[in-house]
Amino acid sequence: MGLGLKIPNKDLATNLGCAQDSELAKVLSVKSSDRRTLVGLDKGTQVSLRPYIYLNAGDVLEFRPSKSDIQDVFKIVGQESDEPFHRIRIHPAYSKSLRIAVPPHNFLVTFRERAGPRDGKATKVLEQFHYRGKGLNRIVGRRTVLLAETREHGIIGYGVVSATLAAAKPRFDLFDTNFREQMSSKLINRLVRIPRVVIHPEFRGMGLGVMMAKHLVDYVREYWDVRGYTPIAVEVVASMTEYHRFFEAAGFIRTGETSGYVKGIAPRYGTGTWEKRPNSANYDFIGHQKPKPYLIYPLDSFVRGVLMEKGKLGPDRTKLKFRPKVKGTQTIFRRVSAEYRVTNGSTPRAEQVRDAFDVDSRQMNSPVLKNLSLNIDPCDVVLITGASGSGKSTILRLLSEDLQELRENMDISGTFSGLDHKSAARLTRAWDDTRPLIDQIGSSVKEAIEILNSVGLAEAHLYVKRPFQISDGQRYRFAVALLCDSKKPLWVADEFTSALDPLTAAIVAKGIRKRAYYSGATLVIAAPHIQNFVDSLVPNTLVTLRWGGIAEIVSVRCRYRVLSGSLELRMKSTGKQVLTDVNVSGIAVNGDRQVIAKVGSLEPQKRSEVVVLPLSEVEKFSGLVVTTQQHVGDVVYFNDYLKNL
Repeated sequence: MGLGLKIPNKDLATNLGCAQDSELAKVLSVKSSDRRTLVGLDKGTQVSLRPYIYLNAGDVLEFRPSKSDIQDVFKIVGQESDEPFHRIRIHPAYSKSLRIAVPPHNFLVTFRERAGPRDGKATKVLEQFHYRGKGLNRIVGRRTVLLAETREHGIIGYGVVSATLAAAKPRFDLFDTNFREQMSSKLINRLVRIPRVVIHPEFRGMGLGVMMAKHLVDYVREYWDVRGYTPIAVEVVASMTEYHRFFEAAGFIRTGETSGYVKGIAPRYGTGTWEKRPNSANYDFIGHQKPKPYLIYPLDSFVRGVLMEKGKLGPDRTKLKFRPKVKGTQTIFRRVSAEYRVTNGSTPRAEQVRDAFDVDSRQMNSPVLKNLSLNIDPCDVVLITGASGSGKSTILRLLSEDLQELRENMDISGTFSGLDHKSAARLTRAWDDTRPLIDQIGSSVKEAIEILNSVGLAEAHLYVKRPFQISDGQRYRFAVALLCDSKKPLWVADEFTSALDPLTAAIVAKGIRKRAYYSGATLVIAAPHIQNFVDSLVPNTLVTLRWGGIAEIVSVRCRYRVLSGSLELRMKSTGKQVLTDVNVSGIAVNGDRQVIAKVGSLEPQKRSEVVVLPLSEVEKFSGLVVTTQQHVGDVVYFNDYLKNL
């Protein structure tokens, strides 16, 4: 292969093992625009490649199969560094697709490099949802923008990788270096930073932040170099990682905190979302900066070894985290019937209707429940559905209101056990319109953000708004957040997600189930239409009410325990129906459920089916879910930080 290159003491073709169907050429000139990159090559040739390529005169490119038939282009790095020769891909652009699942909804998301001015405009629109607002153009040095795009919704997020910050005390501590040494050793060229990840607020709560972080790391592995030096680690330095822990869920490791900036740029208050600080005249922007978490993702064995040596990365331990202390007690309904009495009295118009239609006064009473028997165990998720007037709200009232007061307007028969209305919190809109959301929830800012994130209110600007300043759908989610913050052992919600679109309903259902799990609370909700969220909620018990107060109940009980190197699941149908198509699946970061054990069916009131799974297999996932054809099942979650997804 004739190279036509003068590179002392290094034979590219030999060292790289170049195939016969490739061609090497040296870059003489580079002209970049938002549309394309024109690359002048030796021997007077020129090629047109995609925009936003990191190239300089003197770089060596490998074209496959040739310069005249370009399918793949690699940059040969290691000429100026002490690294061996190897390839960095520069063409075609990074583009990988992943299916996002929020059952029963799913859609394809493509993570790709920006390709032109139109993509730039989309990122500027999304900048308004970043907690620091606009600022993409202030990122200096080399940078690349990845977009998250769907066919249905367009561009719904972006992430940035860039050259890293020169000063970072946790980095100096980790690598036993200092500012001058990291420059002279070129360590600074081998570190990459993620300065920004932005996901549209309506698409948070489904793991897109984690997936964007993972794709940025994958991009760096395949496409990144700085002056011929390939990366050994990816860094994140950001205050928000205290509250949004998706970087840790993506595999980043927190190693310390910064100690503040030596130099910085003071913000111009009063020009954006934030009002001017009351003490702005005397506020020292640099001196008042709080420490920021420093996280790192190791890309090679050297950095992993450093992390091990410093005690930041230990041997793998089980990630399984079961429910915290269970709250409440079992509640039992035995052959409960309820009928509303009509006590409206007589009016001239009412008398006219009774005479015209020959209404029998006995018919005016409204029976809504008939011989209902229902067991609700602590930490159960119970979903009640049926047409209007079928008794859904009545069951919730029996659980959350004083029984003696209900008897004043209702005839109630049957027996109850464990009924305690004082232990119940109901979904209401009893908020304070004069205070920001962040002030009305949680015992701390961190807990408040965690709860708000779980119901899809994962935007810094929303945290500081008052309820009347947000949309009706957002206010509904705030009401759900207040329910999750009730500290009561029983959460009750009527007309669940009725004010939300189908996808948001599924996101909120997934979030409230996870919050109930981590709170040790029992969740009982009612809704007439459940098809948009039932598979994300995964109720343990599904009560379907028919006219005349008749209930059909399907239910499953699942128990988990960790054995030596394995996880044991016990599943039992506790209703009166056979549960079919019973599967145990691992929940991937993208929400997809990958079946790892097929149980078949569960016969009612029979012995539990037992499945034993190796921990090494189940810990690949963010959780496990048991599903059935009858839409009941159970979920177990793993890592602490996964409750923020």
